Amino acid sequence: MRITKIEIKNFRAFYGAYQIDLHRAGKNLLVYGENGSGKTSLYQALKRFLESSEGGHQFKPYQNIFNSDDGYIKLHLRTDAQSKQDTYEWSETVKDETNNQLLIQASRAKGFLDYKDLLETHYLHREDEVVNVFGLLVNNLLANTISDQTDRNLAEDWASVQPPFPDQSAIDQIADLEVRIANFNDELASRLTELQAKVSEILRKFGYNVTLDLDFQGITYNQNKEELDNQEILLTVEFFDKDIPEHHRFLNEAKLSAIAIAIYFSSILLQPTSALKILALDDVLIGLDMSNRLPVLDILDEYFSDYQIFLTTYDKAWYEIVKQRTSHGGKWKAVEFYFRQTDEYEIPVYVENKAYLDKAREYLDENDYKACAIYLRTAFEVMIEDFCDAKRLSVRYRRSRDKLDSQDFWDPIKVENQKASFLDASLIRDIELYRSRILNPLSHTTITNIPKKEIEDAIEAVARLETALQ
Repeated sequence: MRITKIEIKNFRAFYGAYQIDLHRAGKNLLVYGENGSGKTSLYQALKRFLESSEGGHQFKPYQNIFNSDDGYIKLHLRTDAQSKQDTYEWSETVKDETNNQLLIQASRAKGFLDYKDLLETHYLHREDEVVNVFGLLVNNLLANTISDQTDRNLAEDWASVQPPFPDQSAIDQIADLEVRIANFNDELASRLTELQAKVSEILRKFGYNVTLDLDFQGITYNQNKEELDNQEILLTVEFFDKDIPEHHRFLNEAKLSAIAIAIYFSSILLQPTSALKILALDDVLIGLDMSNRLPVLDILDEYFSDYQIFLTTYDKAWYEIVKQRTSHGGKWKAVEFYFRQTDEYEIPVYVENKAYLDKAREYLDENDYKACAIYLRTAFEVMIEDFCDAKRLSVRYRRSRDKLDSQDFWDPIKVENQKASFLDASLIRDIELYRSRILNPLSHTTITNIPKKEIEDAIEAVARLETALQ
């Protein structure tokens, strides 16, 4: 089972409607996005959608604050490329469609990891002498793992030993509680043994001489205080066979990130099975340098080949490396998000086949002129930059490429046109007119005062320019 299409409308950063087509085979997705461009909103859309299957979320709190139109998330699923497609929606008006066994199982088996999750294994303990991961493992990472003996998940075993506790005089009830605590301790110890072995195995893929231990002595019931003691799983580390006290202060960020990633990946592999297996990683590799990131791709290939993977990053160099590494076999799709804003709202610009003009026309039809202008300006900027690159035209040097503006590319195109005459005078005149009024990023404060016919003419001029440059 794979996701073949994602539709998002007015969810978090997504202003208006977006579609990401993952093809009938349900490809993995690699996303590059500038900060604020919507890549984390895509991650959250998948996460919240699956969690909604168990009644975890309402849609309204995630509605885009700049657009009052109804929003939704729709996932299109296929068992394989030849099978029938099923569509599920989560929105404010459609709340129960995700409440089925397929999506519930997918939610419990899913793996969602962002850079903030990694903080819980080490960085939140920087002021402490020890790293205690009891809460992280019991309440989160191992909560859905199933016991072979009881056929219950760890969350249920943990809930069975929670307050209210029996009175001190209730000897039989206390004895029953002690039995449940002993069962919980046995089950957790068994899971930790399995987890620790898998963590050590994955850690070796990074090439570090690092081993770790998850020290759990078992919780006990304190009758005098009526509370559970020893809620501790202490994470200890050996480096080159030497114990490292307070390793979270000693080891560098790359090694701490590798340990955290190994723990999370290993816990995902212990989850219950599901027909739909999702692994979503949102900027989780920011603590690793390039040489330490490459092993992650090998780990994904070896351990998560049956998962549909969603990998996002704000690092363009890393994005290009992953895109190149995954370009063979047709299992991955690469897309890009960029950040644009008007004086009233922000909007992600989604790059797929660079169909910016089509998107501009969609917003024009909806009478949203500012959003239309954003896509129209993007279409113009991309086509003249691509033309200059393809023709190797001399572009003004700026220390940072981000400081280049459309004039820096438009001027060499006009110079080249004097030699080859591929642009007629009327087209140059129209482009320069609309550059000042509509295609200028500073124009968005007044764009609503420009007649719709003029915006239509600007779209037509950019379309003519695209044809001429081609």
